[in-house]
Amino acid sequence: MDYKTLFSQTKDLSLLLVEDYEPLRNDMAEVLGDLFKTVAVASNGVEALGLYDEYHKKNEVTFDIVVSDIVMPVMNGVDLCEILKERNADQQIVVLSAHTDTEYLLRLINLGIAQFLNKPIQQERLFDTLFFVSGNIGKEESVLTDISIVDLGENIFWDKKKDVLMRNRLPTTLTKHEILLMQLFVEKSEEVCTSDDIMNYFYLEGIELNEKNIRNMVFKLRKKLPDSAINSIYGFGYKLIPAN
Repeated sequence: MDYKTLFSQTKDLSLLLVEDYEPLRNDMAEVLGDLFKTVAVASNGVEALGLYDEYHKKNEVTFDIVVSDIVMPVMNGVDLCEILKERNADQQIVVLSAHTDTEYLLRLINLGIAQFLNKPIQQERLFDTLFFVSGNIGKEESVLTDISIVDLGENIFWDKKKDVLMRNRLPTTLTKHEILLMQLFVEKSEEVCTSDDIMNYFYLEGIELNEKNIRNMVFKLRKKLPDSAINSIYGFGYKLIPAN
C-alpha cells in the first residue's frame, strides 16, 4: 500500500493512538500525523478514555479509528477495548500485539476485533491495515438505506427494528414513554397524530395519559430530535417529519 493511496482514504479521519512505550508512540504519532486529519495520543487506557470522551463531547462523534497496545500500566488494552465497544459497537480498533500477548487475543477476538499488528511494526503492514480499516468507516451508514431506518436529519436516525434512536452512530437514551411515542409517530409517519391517538396507544400498553402528560412528553422528546422533526398542528396534534 503506497502513501498516496492510503492518504486519499484517511486524510479526513481521526485516530487515537494508545501506546505506553514512548519511543514507539512518538514514531507512530509522527507517521500517523501525516496521514490523518486528527491524531491524539495516550500512554494508557485511562488516559485514552479521557481523550475519547472529550473528543466525543466536543465533536459529537467518536474517533474513527483507535490503535491500541495490549499491555499497559493503569488500564490495559483489552479492558480499554471492552469499554470502547460498549461506548460504540461499531468502533474500528487495531490492536498492537507482541508474541507474549497470546493470552489476551481470545478476549479481543470475542469482542469482534480482527485487526492485529505484530510488534515490531512494519510500515508496509501498518499501511495495509490502516487502508483496510479506514475502508470500513462509513460502511455501517449503508444500513441507512434499509426501510427500517428513519432519517430524522442532523445525523439522527430511528431504527424501527431495534426501537433505538441513534445520533452520530451512537444510541441516545430514551425513556420507556419516549420510545412508545417514537414508535407511534413513526407508525403514523407524516400523518397527524392526535392526542386521542397517543392516549389510546399508551392505554393499550397499560399507561394512562392526559393532555398535560402528552405535552410534557413531546417537549422532552423534541430536545433529543432535530428542531423540525416534530411539527405541532394547532388544534389537531403532532406530525413526525422525516428527512428521507
